[in-house]
Amino acid sequence: MEEHEEGGSGAGHESSERWLVSYADFITLLFALFVLLYAVSNRSKQHRERIYNNVANAVGARPIAGGMRPGMARSGLGGPGAGRLAGVMRQLNQAMMKFPKSGVTLKMDSRGLVISLSAARFFASGDADITPSQLAVLDAVIKVIAPLKNAMEIDGFTDSKPIHNSNFRDNWELSAARAGTVLRYVLSHSAINPQQLSLAGYGPYRPVASNATAQGRALNRRVEIVIKRAPKPL
Repeated sequence: MEEHEEGGSGAGHESSERWLVSYADFITLLFALFVLLYAVSNRSKQHRERIYNNVANAVGARPIAGGMRPGMARSGLGGPGAGRLAGVMRQLNQAMMKFPKSGVTLKMDSRGLVISLSAARFFASGDADITPSQLAVLDAVIKVIAPLKNAMEIDGFTDSKPIHNSNFRDNWELSAARAGTVLRYVLSHSAINPQQLSLAGYGPYRPVASNATAQGRALNRRVEIVIKRAPKPL
């Protein structure tokens, strides 16, 4: 009899605890609801997402990662300005259709939009002067990118074969000179603010292909105009 009474008392106590847990869950969810309603009424998107993430962490929901809205597709090439640069890339592709052998290739990477000028088309071997027949191609590129306020890098690259002439001591100098020639041409044929531009020469140290073949070396000899994703603060 005593054992039966003890068992009955324990069951009642357990039921009471379950009721308290359910009530606590209800209060927590109700609090979360009011906080989310407040967040929705706030005009600041960043503030709304910050509140949502705090509440999500508290109740075990999935936060909005990296400020993304639920359902927004992820992309390794996303980020500020990615959509506009894709439009610029389409314009450049259309412009290059007038030049079957333009020597220009386009790609998007983590830096932004990369406009690669083949050295085989734009420069004579061991020289930093732009080939006259390619000036129309470069003019077409400049026409598309001139309205942009983005930061732009102009980078020169060579293959790994040592250079032997009186103008340049090594490939590093040649790559920087070619990038400088392109930069000066861009400035003299557009209204781009010089503060948007930067220049670098990397010589043979950032290849995009193997230097073991003639085809690979040709790909490595290039000047890249990199349009960064965000406007340049001036």
